[in-house]
Amino acid sequence: MPYQTVTDANAATDFGYETVQKIRDATRAAIYNLPAWLGGSRRYTVQSTGYQDAFDARPFIIPDTPSSGATYKVKVSLKTADPATTITPRIRNITDATDAAVGTAEDATSFTEQTLTFTPVVGKEYRLQFVKSNDDAPAWGFGVLQRTDS
Repeated sequence: MPYQTVTDANAATDFGYETVQKIRDATRAAIYNLPAWLGGSRRYTVQSTGYQDAFDARPFIIPDTPSSGATYKVKVSLKTADPATTITPRIRNITDATDAAVGTAEDATSFTEQTLTFTPVVGKEYRLQFVKSNDDAPAWGFGVLQRTDS
């Protein structure tokens, strides 16, 4: 069987899988109360100033109204190579271009943890993002999503 050419690609098929992944991870957190990886790394640094997605970002979409009414938390671990550089996490509502939760600037040179708490809206796409205060030193961050009430 030959490979499909770009002109034969079906947008619904190509992008449907991506949406399923976003809903699957949110469903794990919403229904089964299991942690869902949102991205980030202990090896790859946040590259520049200005908010950017976590390395290997795993966006998520809350699938239904009962799941969206709950409170969710994102445990974020942060570290900088130099205390003169800070890193700040946030949960971004990509659909509406608004912030769902913003953490505090962290300048620790060993991993510390923050918890971002928010109530997502059904059908909206969310991502974990980070910003550094300057480009002088590397900084790392990663996060895990979990529902906090039943």
